[in-house]
Amino acid sequence: MWNAIGVVEVTGYANTVVVMDTMLKAAQVGIVSFHKTLGGKMVRGVVAGEVSAVEASVEAAWDSKNRIGEENMKVAVCISNPHPEVVKLMNMLECPTD
Repeated sequence: MWNAIGVVEVTGYANTVVVMDTMLKAAQVGIVSFHKTLGGKMVRGVVAGEVSAVEASVEAAWDSKNRIGEENMKVAVCISNPHPEVVKLMNMLECPTD
């Protein structure tokens, strides 16, 4: 069961793949949403898991800005116990479960 989400916004599809890979390797989280906007110039990724795992993955995402360029990391945030309307807003159709 998951009780937190981590949201990242990154410039560039390839940069987002690097950031998401880093997040997934840092903690036991799963990808639940991945959306390209502006033709892939801006990408939003959402992971979910336990609060401590999501916090660790978000911290790893911030640390990855050294690899992708600081200017390309726009947002990396953990939201604990997100409201169901936020989940709907993020277009999270499927969430990881144990």
